[in-house]
Amino acid sequence: MNFKVLGDKLGLDEDEYRELVSLFLDTGRADYALLKTAFSAGDARQVARRAHTINGAAGNMGIVNVHELAKRIERAAAENQLDSVSADVETLRELFDDIAGCVHA
Repeated sequence: MNFKVLGDKLGLDEDEYRELVSLFLDTGRADYALLKTAFSAGDARQVARRAHTINGAAGNMGIVNVHELAKRIERAAAENQLDSVSADVETLRELFDDIAGCVHA
């Protein structure tokens, strides 16, 4: 993850962007925990809601891989097709972990 390039796209320096990503991780992981709980309960409405939140935040930050994956989960949940995105839900957690590794590197 190139903090300088992504920060430049938002008019931020690298340190400012890194701080925003850290905040994104805090809120994103909280939303992910709620998404995962809803997913385990089969609550497609809540999965869609949480995925939408993650999707929007990631999109605003320019974190395209999280944005696209959350969008896919949101769409599937809106169509009550949770089984089709079970692997995506796990991949989303892995992406958060990868981003955290970059922030703390």
